[in-house]
Amino acid sequence: MDNKIRIKSLRSRPRFKVYTKASKEELITLIQKHLQISSHTIGGYANKEFAMVRLRKEKDKYWAPQLQIRWEEDEDNPENIVVRGIIGPKPNIWTMFMFFYGLSGALIITLGSYAVSEYYVTGSSYWIWCIPFAILLALATYVSAKIGQNIAKEHLSILNNFVNDIFHDVEFYE
Repeated sequence: MDNKIRIKSLRSRPRFKVYTKASKEELITLIQKHLQISSHTIGGYANKEFAMVRLRKEKDKYWAPQLQIRWEEDEDNPENIVVRGIIGPKPNIWTMFMFFYGLSGALIITLGSYAVSEYYVTGSSYWIWCIPFAILLALATYVSAKIGQNIAKEHLSILNNFVNDIFHDVEFYE
């Protein structure tokens, strides 16, 4: 049996979901043990509900992702635990990108519709320049997100290896 967690996509906020018969306490202990083993590169914590794993401050860069693991009892099969994980950017970075995408969309919709209406009524509009500006803002946000994903590839593989190390000794199924 190939004892690796298969993450569906390594592009945008990769996720995984597995089932195990291990208890929550065993998972917490296992995660804490692996955090101590890899303490030179990875830090984090695990409590009753979830675990948060990040790169150490000295290795952490602005684009470095973080791993969040949640576990809960399976509703269909109470003796199993559902373990879900997501590797993604820090919340402040995620919020910043969503703000810029939302801003560009709002500019296109509000000022763009005003500019087009004014253009049809008067024959000219200075507001028409907000449409290319908003498109450039959205494009710049997209390109910077792709650059950040490319920079964070190495960190993503470190966190992916950490997940596989955790579940190496635990029997799980997808």
